[in-house]
Amino acid sequence: MKKTGYRLWAIGNRKIFSYFTYCLLPIAPCLLLIGCASPKGPVVLTPLPTPLPGYTVSEQKIVFSNNDVKIGILPLNSSEAKKILSSKDASNPLAEALAQPKYLAFLLDIENSSKAKVLYNPVLTTLFDNDMGVHKPLDYTDLYTLVGNSPHPEAVLNVIKDIIYDLDITIGPGQRTSRLLIFSGIEHETSEVAITMKEIYIGTSTIAVSFGFKIEEKKEAGK
Repeated sequence: MKKTGYRLWAIGNRKIFSYFTYCLLPIAPCLLLIGCASPKGPVVLTPLPTPLPGYTVSEQKIVFSNNDVKIGILPLNSSEAKKILSSKDASNPLAEALAQPKYLAFLLDIENSSKAKVLYNPVLTTLFDNDMGVHKPLDYTDLYTLVGNSPHPEAVLNVIKDIIYDLDITIGPGQRTSRLLIFSGIEHETSEVAITMKEIYIGTSTIAVSFGFKIEEKKEAGK
């Protein structure tokens, strides 16, 4: 059933994509920063509506919330991503590299309103595109390949250690975290994506969420 739904969704029909997102929600929760390979230029991501309970859309941001947790994901343009990536070091080469059009950035917020600890592992986050592509968020190993030839690559990565999600992170009761997720490898023909997050732990129980976005090339002023 899941494989059939995935193949149908890959056709690119909006209704089918929405149905596929609906199927994913019981499987995984998500947030993130996305990347595109070989795009024609800057793109704009618009949230896809969902009839599922717990989800709200405010401009470009999608939020899932219940009594225990609030998870919001916001796509960033290149200047917004660069501002966050360079917040601790304006000369960090990764800020310039990851702000290129071939990457799409998402800011993921997780707020713990429960009495238990919340555990989020970015390894369990996946981006599915409507070209049947499957993408994982970039981690420190991926980023090292971008700055491996610099004099001090470890120092460069250390600067953004608390800016992107890499390893699993624990959010205590009443606490909140906000970091970036980064993806690459999405072709410019891709028109819709679904970001899913599996097994977000709230104490000993888990939830899963999914966020859908439509991708459009940004139009220049006056065109």
